[in-house]
Amino acid sequence: MTTLARISQGDRAARARWRASGRAGRLLRGAVGIGILVMSMALPGCSGSTPTTPRPPTTTPPSVTFVADASNGGIDAIALSLTSSTAEAFTLALMASEVTDLFGYGVDITFDPAVVMFDTATMGTFLDGEGITVTTQVTEGPVGTLVIGQSRIGAVPGMSGSGTLVSLDFRSVAPGTSTLSTSNAGAFDSTGAAMTTEFFGGTATVPSTGTR
Repeated sequence: MTTLARISQGDRAARARWRASGRAGRLLRGAVGIGILVMSMALPGCSGSTPTTPRPPTTTPPSVTFVADASNGGIDAIALSLTSSTAEAFTLALMASEVTDLFGYGVDITFDPAVVMFDTATMGTFLDGEGITVTTQVTEGPVGTLVIGQSRIGAVPGMSGSGTLVSLDFRSVAPGTSTLSTSNAGAFDSTGAAMTTEFFGGTATVPSTGTR
């Protein structure tokens, strides 16, 4: 074989390899394009994708509700107010509202023990303002009646303004409604004189899922 013949034969082989590599490149580009199309169809919101099933709306778990009886606009009053609640338990704050020179008070709160039960009491921060010692009594007796009393100690002025006197924790016993009524209530100022402060209770409703 002559030198020219060997060059021609080598040239033909190179062209064949070039054509083969071109076909392979076209096949590779086609495969990549198909893969991208398949992936885009699988993504939510892309053309040709199956609509996603919407999530059901979230629901708020039922909880104990409380409707306060306060009707005087919160002026010179001591009233119950709901501060936290689930279906199984709730907390009521006995709040002083826009009082002047409040030195102490006493009140009975009655409720239906077949619907709710008293758990614990926590002293508030209103009467012990300025670091004054405060005596606090919260007892249940008979069942379904709380006897509550608080007083500042010493020759000091009373407190004016608004704030929490005591927090009362209750637990649900059975579904239903319980009125929390105030009685034997009274407040006095730093001179010992009776005040015209009004006392208010309210109504608690335990949902059907509430349990002790």
